[in-house]
Amino acid sequence: MLNMETAMKMTGSRELLDLLNITLDLEYTLIVYYPRIASIIQDNEIKQLAQSLGIASIGHADAVARTIINLGGTPHWSFESFPAEIDLKTIFEVQLDKEKYALKLHQQVVSLVTDSSMRDKFIGMVNDEESHIKTVEQILERLSVLSIGAPCTLG
Repeated sequence: MLNMETAMKMTGSRELLDLLNITLDLEYTLIVYYPRIASIIQDNEIKQLAQSLGIASIGHADAVARTIINLGGTPHWSFESFPAEIDLKTIFEVQLDKEKYALKLHQQVVSLVTDSSMRDKFIGMVNDEESHIKTVEQILERLSVLSIGAPCTLG
């Protein structure tokens, strides 16, 4: 583990650790949301896609948390509360925004890191987020084709 002084020299500022914790909060929120969403979906294709997004977010959150620790920081695990009643289309529109925000955060991390292996790890996550965006867009298209969007309750 790097000490905080070394981490600051390596990254240039505390900005990276703060950004990583924002990223961790978002990825953790996705971990919590996707299984809840999948539990109410009747369409098997959409359910599998939602579950795969949740599994990918677990890997991202783990990688981000390990990076924070390796840089001498402390991971902050928190997530946004989930709305109780909302339709599936709106849920996935919100998820699309979250995936786009995750992409932006990972891109910002890439721009701040100087360590090549750390940079490569986050470039990989940038590529994953681009794929996640396409997956959520695919889900939204399928919901539209199936005319699924009725309000539902996640309790």
